Amino acid sequence: MLGLIQASVNLGDSKLGLAIHGYMIRKCLSMDVVVQTSLLDMYAKNGYLEYALRVFEKMPNKNDISWGALISGFARNALELLGEMQGCGFKPDLVSLVGAFMACSLCGLLKLGKSIHGCITRRLDLEQVSGTAMIDMYAKCGSLSYARAVFDRIVSRDIISWNAMIASYGVHGHGKEALSLFHQMTNMSLRPDHATFAALLSALSHLGLVNESQYWFNLMANEYNIQPTEKHYACMVDLLARAGLVEEAYRLIESMNNEPGVAVWVALLSGCCNHWKLSIGEVAAKKVLELNPDDLGIHALVSNFFAKGNMWVEVAAVRKLMKNSGKKKVSGYSVLDVNGKLHAFLMGDKSHHEYEAIASALDKLDREMSFMVN
Repeated sequence: MLGLIQASVNLGDSKLGLAIHGYMIRKCLSMDVVVQTSLLDMYAKNGYLEYALRVFEKMPNKNDISWGALISGFARNALELLGEMQGCGFKPDLVSLVGAFMACSLCGLLKLGKSIHGCITRRLDLEQVSGTAMIDMYAKCGSLSYARAVFDRIVSRDIISWNAMIASYGVHGHGKEALSLFHQMTNMSLRPDHATFAALLSALSHLGLVNESQYWFNLMANEYNIQPTEKHYACMVDLLARAGLVEEAYRLIESMNNEPGVAVWVALLSGCCNHWKLSIGEVAAKKVLELNPDDLGIHALVSNFFAKGNMWVEVAAVRKLMKNSGKKKVSGYSVLDVNGKLHAFLMGDKSHHEYEAIASALDKLDREMSFMVN
């Protein structure tokens, strides 16, 4: 049964996992801590967080591995669980701490992330797994210098550590630094993989470096024998389309061996919207609708494109589809950690209790920046 549970985790087959658990309950099969932890892990990784918590609560004997599995699954609630774990007399292991880093990354909790970093350096050596998790956490919390400092301290860096640092530079718009790090990696006889090139192309794309991106995209297949995946194509299509080279982006899609997915067509459609390429955009919009994405933001993009082309029948059809789905588009927002408390900010929202003070401070900064430019 343990092997079947682990197989359902690897396959991402939640129905199989539910069936196995149900069979064990009906047959009154004994479940030790190993089996229960595997069930917990299966539910958490498949998004059944409530079921994962129920399994955990019914476990008569919990160990550090079961705590670690729950913490990793409940990334957003990991920090509270970590404190509860320590309160029960257990010392967090590497899995638990990496899960806590994930939570800090998701919630932007830089201060707490630094505390966990200190906990690791006091008790454990900075190795590949924890080091890579730290790089990711610091980068996502906006502290790129700390991410690089951690990267430089990892004694034995593997390809995943290098990829994480290259991706971090890319997210922050430092394409040249990402490329420099890529050269440094190859000079150390480390062979880049598909994830390395995905991170590099994304970094170059952020800067709009068309020629450089095309060079590395072609070199990836010709010299390193790495066939482009959809992620690589999506980066290139996004770059070309945003640069106004919509026709070239469309030709690149037509050259793909596999059927393009939603990300590729959305990248093309976005470029068509920005540069008023209505004929190719109509093709992209129809392809997106055929793939029936769950994201209402994508449907809104399709609707906006049709509106630009005065295709009001199509606009009405997309809007009806959005309405019938029963879902609502969630507006993007920023979250900041101020003295251990999370504050969410939405464009145009004036409901924050310190809105006047925040607006005044932003106006002051804006004037200071204008003065420096002038």
